[in-house]
Amino acid sequence: MLSKQIEDRISNIQGDIGIYYRDIKSGEYAVAGNKDVFIAAGISKLYVLIETFNQINNGKLNKDFKYKLKKKDKAPSIGALMHLNEGKEFTVEELYRLMIAISDNTAFNILVEILGIDNINNTMNNLGFYESKVNRTFFDYDAMKKGIENYTSVQETGEIFLRLYNSQLISKESSIEILEILKLQQRGYIIPYYFGSNTVIAHQIGEDEGIIHDAGIVYTRNPFILCMSGNDTDVRRAESAMRDIALLCYKNSIRYN
Repeated sequence: MLSKQIEDRISNIQGDIGIYYRDIKSGEYAVAGNKDVFIAAGISKLYVLIETFNQINNGKLNKDFKYKLKKKDKAPSIGALMHLNEGKEFTVEELYRLMIAISDNTAFNILVEILGIDNINNTMNNLGFYESKVNRTFFDYDAMKKGIENYTSVQETGEIFLRLYNSQLISKESSIEILEILKLQQRGYIIPYYFGSNTVIAHQIGEDEGIIHDAGIVYTRNPFILCMSGNDTDVRRAESAMRDIALLCYKNSIRYN
């Protein structure tokens, strides 16, 4: 029933759409749409966050390590770091919190440089996530001209959130802390749209021209995972549909109470 309701809601949305829902307690899930792997935009910040905690956990990186902001680091669009003077120092912890809480693109680029693209993707592969890849920093125009993109999988991202919820990603402590950081996400115009301020949502969002993503856990009485992606789409119409789908999934989850 839920799959049919979701399909009906996205049936008139142009482009590639993918939806993944999972009720954590019952295990019920639904998959809808016409695609699973998408160009990632900001959702790739989740994969960088995972590798950051992987390197902290294995002792390769210290969250108190300080990085000095350089002019070349500054990435346009979203974030605060692009507006600050070069030479200012930030810890790794400050960078990953800025990257998630306010979706800071400069923080993303700096962390990718610190972590290493190969390390990010090797960790994702080792965790069993083969479609979710970080292949370039944001606004790397040379790479963009060559068609190099970052990618996300709706179903893999759903599995990531399930493992985080069960404290089974990297380590128990890392899983808990990653979710706490994702709860700081300030961009609340898709999944959180119909929920009150008392509803806790750990999620990551991404948007670019023709691209829209939101994925995370909604901590209602029956918590559920919802991952939604769109490429080559009308972003405003897709946003509206995704808000409605989040509400449909909530109504479905409360049937078990």
